[in-house]
Amino acid sequence: MTSPRTILSGHDISPKKSLGQNFLCDPQAAEMIVRKCGLSKSDVVVEVGPGTGALTLPAARQAAWVYAIETDGRLIEPLKETVRAAGLDNVTVLHRDIMKTDIREIYREAGRKLVVLGNLPYYISSQILMDLVEKREAVDRAVLMFQQELARRIAAPPGNREYGRISVALRYCAELSTVARLKPNLFFPRPGVDSEVVRIVFRPWPGNGDCDEALFFAMIKSAFATRRKTIKNALSAGMTKISASAWEELLVRAGVVPTVRAETLDVGDFLNICRHYKTMSGSMAREEKQ
Repeated sequence: MTSPRTILSGHDISPKKSLGQNFLCDPQAAEMIVRKCGLSKSDVVVEVGPGTGALTLPAARQAAWVYAIETDGRLIEPLKETVRAAGLDNVTVLHRDIMKTDIREIYREAGRKLVVLGNLPYYISSQILMDLVEKREAVDRAVLMFQQELARRIAAPPGNREYGRISVALRYCAELSTVARLKPNLFFPRPGVDSEVVRIVFRPWPGNGDCDEALFFAMIKSAFATRRKTIKNALSAGMTKISASAWEELLVRAGVVPTVRAETLDVGDFLNICRHYKTMSGSMAREEKQ
């Protein structure tokens, strides 16, 4: 593969810090990351932020088709040139913002669940992950590269100070594994931290049939919005349909101590809270009608 530095220089393009651009330069690392996807000739890949094509080319050689979604318009023609030079005709380069792209449309067109691949910029990684969780009926698995700080937050267990909303959301619906760690010298420009590659395998949709997912996601968002508060105070501040005293009663019924913090609770605890909230709010609504 032609180095990103050479491609960018040839088109008079400088990496944008505002877009979190750090381009993978090492062909062996790129091949390794794509191998972790476990691609077959029937797979359809959505690549987030293909850049200069380091992952695009090896993915296209193994998959049926690759949709390469790039937000930086300066990189579109260089990427298309790289794909053509490699003799590949199974890559669609799309100039789009991934956060304004509904990958379910690609899923419906492909007729099969997608494999999502990408080297994600730090500033938007969390939003992309939550979007994948919410649209996971379209995704079989994802292999994504993150800065080490975010990768640790994703994989953090309950009781860890890095454990948070994303940790809970992914544990709720997927199996996670860290499959590689990459040093800064493998990128251009060189980032200030190591990167980690995380494999995410989504469980069959919907995952937990007796849980109202919209409520569940709203609940964990409120629970971690003010991390220093107790779980009772955090939830009563973020979800005001029931009173603080009702929240205390609900938590006790769910088997959760009201004075603990959200970071000590596992997915099962949050699911129990969700179920009891649904029951209690339903009872209160019926009482109001009477």
